[in-house]
Amino acid sequence: RGKENFEFFELAKMLPLPGAITSQLDKASIIRLTISYLHMRHFASQGDPPWSPLMEGRRSVKLNSWRSLDGFVFVVSQEGRFLYISETVSIYLGLSQVELTGSSVFDYIHPADHVEMAERLGIRPHLRAEAGCQTSHESASSSASTSSLAGTPEPGNSSSELSERGFFIRMKSTLTKRGLHIKSSGYKVIHVTGRIRCRPALVPGSSRALHRPMGLVALAHTLPPSTLNEVRMESHMFVFRVNMDLQVTYCENR
Repeated sequence: RGKENFEFFELAKMLPLPGAITSQLDKASIIRLTISYLHMRHFASQGDPPWSPLMEGRRSVKLNSWRSLDGFVFVVSQEGRFLYISETVSIYLGLSQVELTGSSVFDYIHPADHVEMAERLGIRPHLRAEAGCQTSHESASSSASTSSLAGTPEPGNSSSELSERGFFIRMKSTLTKRGLHIKSSGYKVIHVTGRIRCRPALVPGSSRALHRPMGLVALAHTLPPSTLNEVRMESHMFVFRVNMDLQVTYCENR
């Protein structure tokens, strides 16, 4: 057992995380983060265009750029799992980078937005009326957890797979208005803008190449909660008031 713990400790030190964090990880977290890191390396090298490792020397510049974006960056695989998410997510959602990495994105978005997220990733969701999610081609005896949205990836068959994505979803947040943590998490509206990263693949028996989606690279901005304390009145607008019987009790002269 001591040798096993030592091997896990050595594996944790190889993760691209500060030593203060890796020293506190349990075995399950080490395995989850290691798998995510390996998937991320494959995601970076196999996609089109490939990401160059030469940019690692400009890490400090990239970190400062992310902080100035007033949001957080994330990479989601085609299966719907976070391959990477910037540590600035803790500022806007109160969630941990270590907790999110390797986890299903559907664990952290509102159930009503599961279909929206699946469509953006190119997954065909098979949702039941209740909260659970299952694949249509799995046997009835095997059920998936509510945290994973199963489906069949849609093969990319045109250049439209390279198009940009922009949509709104609700993600879990453990921050109150004052920025304090609370036990029961709520949701914040997130504006997601990004691009589907694809991998070229040759069609069997043909020289034509298809672009198969690998996942989503995106930037997320949190939107402020909407308030109706003040509404800007334009020249073509007027105010009127009705009672519970829908009878007009007041109307502006304009």
